Amino acid sequence: MSLDPTRYHTLAEIVASGEPEFFPADPIHYRQRLVARFESLTRRTLYEGQVEMYMIEVMSYALAVRGAELQYAVIQRLLSFASGAFLDHLAGNVNTFRLKSTFAGVKVRFTLTAPRPATTVVAQGTRVRSGNSDVLFLTDEEVLIQPGTLTADVHCTATEAGTVGNGVAVDEDFTIIDPVAGVSSCLALAASSGGADEEGDNSLRQRAAEAWEKISRGGPRQGYEQLARGAHPAIVDVAVVRPQPCEIQIFPLCEIMPPGDDVLTAIADTCEPYSARPEGDELFVLVPTAVTVSLTLHLIIDGAASVIAPLVEARVRGLFDGWRQSLGIRLSTAAVITAAKAIPGVEEVTVEGLSYRDLADDEYAVLTSLTVNTELV
Repeated sequence: MSLDPTRYHTLAEIVASGEPEFFPADPIHYRQRLVARFESLTRRTLYEGQVEMYMIEVMSYALAVRGAELQYAVIQRLLSFASGAFLDHLAGNVNTFRLKSTFAGVKVRFTLTAPRPATTVVAQGTRVRSGNSDVLFLTDEEVLIQPGTLTADVHCTATEAGTVGNGVAVDEDFTIIDPVAGVSSCLALAASSGGADEEGDNSLRQRAAEAWEKISRGGPRQGYEQLARGAHPAIVDVAVVRPQPCEIQIFPLCEIMPPGDDVLTAIADTCEPYSARPEGDELFVLVPTAVTVSLTLHLIIDGAASVIAPLVEARVRGLFDGWRQSLGIRLSTAAVITAAKAIPGVEEVTVEGLSYRDLADDEYAVLTSLTVNTELV
């Protein structure tokens, strides 16, 4: 079972507390110690401009540089503060590895200019490109347009990994880079999805810190959560709901919502019943529900509205961007007011379109519109 957050420091609290200092990296620290040591040994006072003081200045700088290097080396051995390849090695010690970037995919339809008496073959690996993206897509398999028919559908995969391939919209036309005789067009049947960048340090650190949750095969909530988080790099949060005995519902939150079928399938495959979870549980991978917020702020300000209003809008949008990354959060008008009042010149704030609310585990907040009205004191 998980640690009680009311009794133990969480990983986020440890990170927020800052790095412990093992080696000072401040040249003034070394300068003071060297001067004190010199004066103790020689029994005379050092002053600025003396040759010995210049030597101490150089030594202090060198020791500070070395101290910074040693501090960095030690910090990279701590899971809470490691990054990059150092974090990869630490996470590997608990059988947790960085998720690679994935390739976006899209289902397309090839259409002939007119029905043909013979089969038209669109070879596997035929290249197409959407008008709004420089990313190429390749057909996953050979496509056969049968005699007398006009169309055939096939799935295509982007040649470049990451989110860059996710921008194709439904009904978007593709340019056929490798022309096929008789084929006039290629159309997207669905929005491209599934592309995700390589997992970031924060996500990997969180999974490594909670890797022990995967040890139990009894089906604890945290065990399901960790299995789901490791299924796809696009996942930023997971909610596990047990509406009744032997029924488990998993809700993945991704950067781009709703998550594609590839994300849902990856979670279902990762939580397979033969080695990952209890066979008696019936598993459902579902899409979280978006709770939309249309917000209006009325500000009483002491200053220029053209300056204050954009700053307040940016601060409040940043607050909602943070809320967007979690499921089951609390929507708080007090937090919005506090964010707005943090901008100098804002005297009073009135919020419309939002009231305090605890979102359900399968809900997330989306700010659809934000209007900022101002009134001078």
